[in-house]
Formats: sequence, C-alpha cells, structure tokens
Amino acid sequence: MSFYGSYLPFSETTLKARLLTSLTDHRLLMKKIANALYWLVLIPVLLLASCGEEGGLKGVLKISITDAPTDAYDIKSVNLVIRNIEGLQNGQWKTFRNFETPAGLNLLNFTGGKAALMVDQYVTPGEYTALRLSLNMANRNTSLIINPQSSIVFKNGSSKPIYMKEANEPEIVIQENFGISSRGLTDLVIDIDARKSILLNAQGEYELKPSVRFLHTHETGHINLDIINTSLPDGVVAYVYKQGSFSVNDAMPNEDGLSFVQAITSTSIRSEKSGFGFLLSGGYEIVFVRHGISGGVMEFLGKISGANVTKGEALEVTVDLEQLSPV
Repeated sequence: MSFYGSYLPFSETTLKARLLTSLTDHRLLMKKIANALYWLVLIPVLLLASCGEEGGLKGVLKISITDAPTDAYDIKSVNLVIRNIEGLQNGQWKTFRNFETPAGLNLLNFTGGKAALMVDQYVTPGEYTALRLSLNMANRNTSLIINPQSSIVFKNGSSKPIYMKEANEPEIVIQENFGISSRGLTDLVIDIDARKSILLNAQGEYELKPSVRFLHTHETGHINLDIINTSLPDGVVAYVYKQGSFSVNDAMPNEDGLSFVQAITSTSIRSEKSGFGFLLSGGYEIVFVRHGISGGVMEFLGKISGANVTKGEALEVTVDLEQLSPV
C-alpha cells in the first residue's frame, strides 16, 4: 500500500468507476436538455406550418345551386354559365372559385331538392356581407361572341341567348350576411328560381331578372311527394306557399308577365315521385296547377294544406290529384 493510499477513501478502481458513472450521467442529462430544447423550438414551428397547410385553422365553405322549374312546358334547359363566385368582405370582393372554363349549369336538372355543388374548399375565417356570381352572357351592344353563353334551349332543338336587363352587369349579387368560422362548416344553397328569373320582353328576348333565395342548408327541410291513383297529365306544376297565404289572384300575371310570384318554390310533376327542397321550418300549403305548353294556366287541380316542415327532416306527403281540396 502506498503512502497516499492510506488517506484515500476509495480505491483507484472505485474512483475510476465513479468518474465514468458521473460522466455518463452528465451526458444523459445534456441529451435530455438538448431533446427538450429541440421540441420547444420544433412545436411552434409545426403549429405555424399547420396554419398554412390545407385546412389548418381555416373553415370549409360549400355553396350549391338549386332551382324551381319554369312553367313553359316547351323549354328543355335553362343554362347559366358561371365564370366565378366571390364573397364581399370589408368592401372587397374575394374569390371563392374561379372557373378556368366557365361552368355551364342547366338549372332544370337541379329541381325538387337536387342541388349542384359549385364550391367546396377551405376558406380563411371571416364575415361576408354579399355573394356574387359572375356570368357569361350575350351583349346586345357588341358583336363580340361569348362562348359558352347563358341560353334557353327548347324541346324542338332551337335556342335563344339570355340577356341581362338593360344596363345591368352580367352577374347575380345576393346581399346576405354569412360567416366562415375556424375549423367550421358553412354550407349555403342558392335557389335561383328560373320561373321567376327568366323574363320574355316585348322584343321576344329572354332577360335575367334574378329571383333568389339564400339559405343555410342545415336550417332547411324537404317535402317528398308520392302521387297515387292517377295518370299524370302534362304540364302539372305544384307551388309551395306559407300556410294560408295562397290566393287565386296570384295566378294573374304581374307587370313582368309572371304568375304565382308569391310562391316560395315549385316543381313540375312529371312522375309519381317528386318534391321540394330547402324549405325553412314551418307550415305550408301546396297548390297544384295544370299549365299549357307556353306556360299559361289551364286549370286549378286543388291544394293540400298543413304540410309542416322540420329542419333536417323530409316530410312524406301522399297526393291523389283527384282528391285535392279546392283552392
């Protein structure tokens, strides 16, 4: 044993082991600290990055278009050609969807509760005060040909362009408030009533004077019609009114030549299964009318009262056209 050895509490071997253990513990501690710092830096970066990815803190916006049919039985399609759809925020129009190829939409394919989904995307949260649909339409004042253009197509194969009323821009502007919430869903439906919106002027031209309902889809319900015990005559149209609001005077044409202008919506009865979509909760009456080939009223078939709609539900209504209540 050496002189110094008698004063050391540990042997040389034990001391080396303790030193190695201390160094190992130190390395482990430094590694834990490094890992902690790594995650403290990385987590905020990941959170910031997620805001820029698809979705993130944005909300989902869906916009669909539906229609009520025209009374004129000789019309095959009512084609609106849409260039873009925008929302008005703080006085500035912001694009929701810009169609590289303008989207032609036959409104008559989306009646009776059917709807065409036009916008389905993530949008930055915020409040909007209006919605705008820009259209491809013929211009009376220029020889410029716009293709494709909004038009009426008849069952005989002929067609005519749709114009805007004089001095109006080729667009549909809906002054309604709606909001986009973070990670929420805003599901809107635009009911462009072709029957009320497409007018025939004194020059024999078809003009667009938009008659539009703007609805939040989750606030609406449907009515399904089941027609029984009868063969269906041509030209039958069913009109929906708020309970107790229908008057036979509404069948008289107004200054624009339109009848049944107080009806909320309508549908052509061309099969045993039909119906109405996107109605707010409440009581309704349904009036059944037979029209001639050009849209004029031939006869009232009768009505059904007490159709109570609940949001999120479909009301089933059985109809015998020969057993309707008188109007």
